[in-house]
Amino acid sequence: MLSSGLWRSATFRLTLLFGAVFATGIALLLSLVYAQTAGYLTRRVDRALIAEARLLERSGPDFIIRRFRQEVARDPLNSLGLFSASGEKVAGDTGLRPSDLNLDGRPRDAPHRPGAAPSQALGERTPWGEILIVERDTRQLVALRRIIVGALWWSGGAIALLGLVSAVALSLRPLARIAAMRRASDAISAGDFARRLPVTGSGDELDELAQITNRMMDEAERLMIEARTVGQGLAHELRSPLTRLRAMLDHAGASFGADDPRRRLLENCVAEADTLLTRFQALLRIAALEARGRRTAIERVSLSDIVEQIAELYAPLAADLGIELTAHVDEGVVIHGDGELLFEAVSNLVDNALKFIDAGGHVAVSAIRDPDGARLEVSDDGPGIPEAERPLVTKRFYRG
Repeated sequence: MLSSGLWRSATFRLTLLFGAVFATGIALLLSLVYAQTAGYLTRRVDRALIAEARLLERSGPDFIIRRFRQEVARDPLNSLGLFSASGEKVAGDTGLRPSDLNLDGRPRDAPHRPGAAPSQALGERTPWGEILIVERDTRQLVALRRIIVGALWWSGGAIALLGLVSAVALSLRPLARIAAMRRASDAISAGDFARRLPVTGSGDELDELAQITNRMMDEAERLMIEARTVGQGLAHELRSPLTRLRAMLDHAGASFGADDPRRRLLENCVAEADTLLTRFQALLRIAALEARGRRTAIERVSLSDIVEQIAELYAPLAADLGIELTAHVDEGVVIHGDGELLFEAVSNLVDNALKFIDAGGHVAVSAIRDPDGARLEVSDDGPGIPEAERPLVTKRFYRG
């Protein structure tokens, strides 16, 4: 079965169009041949009938019977008949009757008679009052017409079939190339920015389009690398001052007594500095993963352990807020990934759930093993994300 893509292909449609134009031209040519040939033969039969009738009329009533014998012997395709004014047959071998024809002297197709060959006939009254019928066998003319009409139908069908086969054959390769370009585009959309559209080197319009798109992707990748490099540079540059700041805050806090409020304030500042350093480290890891250059942190990670640790970590906060936090953990749910990034991602989800849910609400975090693999879920009965913002929440740095 032809795919819907093949029917929509411009190559397929153009080939069918050219095939239809060609078939129409052949049909017109054969129709002209038919009209000219059949018309010529028909006019020739008509002239022969008229000439025969005039010759017989000039023979006169005394010699017309003898002329009948001469004409039948000379041309067996002719059939002649002489009838009285009342329609009674006087002589001849025709199977027609005067009542079968208009007696106006004009050749016409004879009425169909069972077992009789197709023919044309002329009927008219002679100057002496009798009725003359001249009939001509037209089997050859009818056969020729059938041959031409058959050739018209067979050639039209063959051209239509050839056009369809040609359209399919000519469309398969462009469609295969378009499918390859679509797969490459899907991979690029999924984040594989190193992927490029395939180029065959044929120099056709598909190659030209692929080359233009690839140049655009090269430029986009260059700009993304530059932006990523700037972000990595900022993270590196800021991490060192933050490390020194943390060290100074820690040293300053050590100079105060354990019960001194200033020491507790400085310890809180140290904790915030640690959080900032962790964020910078996570940004650097994400940048390395996007660049496909970091694999050392990809290892076997227990989602069960991560969920249990997060539930234990946030249980006191949930209790203070009056929110029920539950964990559903299947034993031994293990995947390959970056444990630190996963822990941070799930922690952010749980933290947001606790932040935007009212007291008395419920938050559930789960690590489940199902037939399709491991599944990690964070759910709550809070207001949720507005539908208009859902496509945006996966964007970098977006805040609702």
